Amino acid sequence: MLIRILILACVSFRLHAQEFSPAPFLGMGKAALAQEGIFSLQDNPSGISNIQQANVASAYQQHFGSVGIATQALYIALPLFNQTSLGATLVNYGIFEVTSLLRGGLSFVRGFGAHFSAAVTVNYHQYVVQQYESDRRYSADLGFQYAFSPALTLGAFWRNIGQASFSTYIDQRIPTEAGLGLRTLLGKEVDIAADIWYESNGQITYKTGIAYHLHPRFVLRGGVSSDPVAFSCGFGIRMEKWHMDMASSFHPVLGSSPQLSLSYAF
Repeated sequence: MLIRILILACVSFRLHAQEFSPAPFLGMGKAALAQEGIFSLQDNPSGISNIQQANVASAYQQHFGSVGIATQALYIALPLFNQTSLGATLVNYGIFEVTSLLRGGLSFVRGFGAHFSAAVTVNYHQYVVQQYESDRRYSADLGFQYAFSPALTLGAFWRNIGQASFSTYIDQRIPTEAGLGLRTLLGKEVDIAADIWYESNGQITYKTGIAYHLHPRFVLRGGVSSDPVAFSCGFGIRMEKWHMDMASSFHPVLGSSPQLSLSYAF
């Protein structure tokens, strides 16, 4: 166990659970702020404002397989009434039976007309290293999307608006950051997205990607993100109410990090 904890400490300085991106967005360089659908619950819940039926989704990502670090995620989206939706998120990052960085979120999403939507999310954070240390905190997020047209959407997100943080002796943090994203559709085949994030420590991160719909049931994706520069690619398959997506990011030092996600619309 001690060896695994030391490995995690060495490689997790920028791998906080909040940076996890579901496969449909991971394949596009993690550009997610102006995206729609159940996986929007990860980075901007405003994207579920137009769902018409209950959705459930899960994802699993193996980070640098040789050291056993993984992320598991569960998402639930429920339409209510008058363009109002609820979303629930559960994301856990760490090494099984060694360490866990858990985030549980509950989102209230409201659409205002055909163009604007907003979301408020309350999060529960728990960090545990078995037989060593633990801490728990709450935070809140705000998200917005504005559709200029069916082919052009702007997204904005403010994470951890109250600047919640773990105790000083904890080696993980809850980032405070703001992001702005744009998504444009070029016809029915090409989907382009780009995000820019500003973190409270002054760090700026860029993310961009493209998706090409070869067929109504099959899509290819590619993207790149900064800090450090990492490339990603993936594909998605639609089978009636089921969606299956696979993607992987490629870190210049640590190698590949593959992910599988599944979603179902009732």
